[in-house]
Amino acid sequence: MTGAVATEPVTRYRWSTGDPEAAVEYLRVTYTDFRPTRIPADGFAFWTQRASSGPLSISRLRYSPTFETRVEPPSTLQVVQTLSGGPYTVRAGGQEVGGSLKLSPTWSAYEAGWEDSTAQIVVLEHAEVARVGAELSGLDPAAVAFTSSAPVSTALADYWCRLSTQVHDDVLASDTLMGEALVRANAVRGLAVALLATFPNTALDALADADTRDDGQAEPATVRRAVEFMDGHAQEDIGLTEIAAAARIGARSLQLAFRRHRDTTPLEYLRRVRLDGAHRELVAADPTRGDRVETIAARWGFGHPGRFSVIYRECYGRSPSATLRR
Repeated sequence: MTGAVATEPVTRYRWSTGDPEAAVEYLRVTYTDFRPTRIPADGFAFWTQRASSGPLSISRLRYSPTFETRVEPPSTLQVVQTLSGGPYTVRAGGQEVGGSLKLSPTWSAYEAGWEDSTAQIVVLEHAEVARVGAELSGLDPAAVAFTSSAPVSTALADYWCRLSTQVHDDVLASDTLMGEALVRANAVRGLAVALLATFPNTALDALADADTRDDGQAEPATVRRAVEFMDGHAQEDIGLTEIAAAARIGARSLQLAFRRHRDTTPLEYLRRVRLDGAHRELVAADPTRGDRVETIAARWGFGHPGRFSVIYRECYGRSPSATLRR
């Protein structure tokens, strides 16, 4: 058994047990209250590995054998992906959701079944996701709510699985990357946006109705104010809310204005500004002084070196390591 290991800003925890009651208590404390209806004691095994940082945690756990329970709605947003073993099923409101990916209902109590499975569980604080949903949709954060456990599409489910696994394997696992505030913020924001895109919610509904609710008219000066703000604050933890406030316009209208006048979005523009900043540092860097591509990329919010290399090459026609060596 291994307890929590504090490695700021990430806390890592590993634990295993053959005691069903101890495992149940751990799950209650970590996720939400529930009342098991069947826990076979023979052949029981449980282990978990969890990494947490601020509003985000990602766990991988094994629960064996079968588990059935009635679950209270969690206060956090919890996405369960079955990695191996039998299915994890959710039954709420007379509807059963199967498949390898599902969102735990936050809107009602539900029944769950688990058959000797290994899973990855991503937990995000509801307030953080609601804030991002409000930025994207124009809703009040209190109005951002999820309405179904099933993904919108197979393609979006696949995207969520790839992204969450990449954050688990490459970002949360690296103390160096997680030591950069922009990397931490981008990891949380990226997962929040993916969650809002993957599972039905009121922000998605509002975006679908956006053209009838908001004509998106904006003067070019609004776009210029946003551009000036992003150019001057690219290394800070800024998002759509801060950019729109600097531009003195609503977030949704700002997005429409960027599409109309620049054929991009504010956050896509911000990523390009950060890429340009990383490029300038690479040009000025000296590998003989210990300057490294990964460190420079992380300083500008790029937490995945491989992905940074791809977008850098697409933009500048050579690899970032080639620029550093020049």
